[in-house]
Amino acid sequence: MSDTTTTRPQPRTEGRIRTGGQGLWAVLRLHRAAMWVWIVFVAGMAAAMLWLQYGPYGTGATAVQQGCGTPGHRDCYSIPNRAEDFHQFGGMLDYLSWLLRNIAPVVAGWAGGALIGREVERGTVELAWTQAVTPVRWLTEKLAVPGVLLAAGSGVLVLQFRALLHWADARELLIAGYSTQDYYFAFGPSAVAYVLLGLAVGVLTGFLARGTLSALGIAGVAAWGVTYLVNPWRTRIWPVVTDVQLGKGPFGYAARPCQWRQSETIYSADACLGAKPASLYWPVQLVETGFLLVLTALAVAAAYWLLRRRTP
Repeated sequence: MSDTTTTRPQPRTEGRIRTGGQGLWAVLRLHRAAMWVWIVFVAGMAAAMLWLQYGPYGTGATAVQQGCGTPGHRDCYSIPNRAEDFHQFGGMLDYLSWLLRNIAPVVAGWAGGALIGREVERGTVELAWTQAVTPVRWLTEKLAVPGVLLAAGSGVLVLQFRALLHWADARELLIAGYSTQDYYFAFGPSAVAYVLLGLAVGVLTGFLARGTLSALGIAGVAAWGVTYLVNPWRTRIWPVVTDVQLGKGPFGYAARPCQWRQSETIYSADACLGAKPASLYWPVQLVETGFLLVLTALAVAAAYWLLRRRTP
């Protein structure tokens, strides 16, 4: 009588999509190009803000402001050559504000379009669904992994920008007017929500465009369009206080009388003194953030609906 040895068949593992921590690294490796674009953007913005604060514009503007308004000193604004660093600082601050508010969501939208458009175009979506990953889990990973990276990066930039604003305020480098009001009320949790909305719009576009190149272009334009349409809403739904006195603005020095263009045809020092009180910051931020998260949820729901239609 001979002994027989039976071997239990082992489940096939080749070609199976990895799950758990390995699945996370697989997602990062697959879309490392989009990840590196975001890392470069965050690092570049952080470096630019540090350069503005500690570079020649920041130090020069601080030197210009020292002694302004004290006995024996002329108004700094009446000495254009001396005020050059001051105005360069303000212009650079405007530019960084624009990049952080408008380009960050576009980069996020481009990343979302690349994440989905590439796999839809190559047909790897259906391949993943026939293995270890369900369609819902596949899309959830595509949203969650970049979402965490985008939220973390944009959150760091928002905190750094607000620290830069307070540093400039302490040195009286902020000028009264629309820009300073916009700085104060625009940057907070809502700036992170804009980036997440850009990602959701990009993912939705990736399903609709059905191609990497078209998804990249359409996702970037769509994310910018949503940001462009929603941004002005912030300034229109909250009241403006017109009896602001020196030192009473969102930033103390921002309420200084001045003559800057407040509309297309009117120059008015009174309009420059009009401001929203600083106490409205959190109401403005919470309402705007909630509205943006609702839009994000709608875009994500639409993406899952399209995914369900594609599922065999």
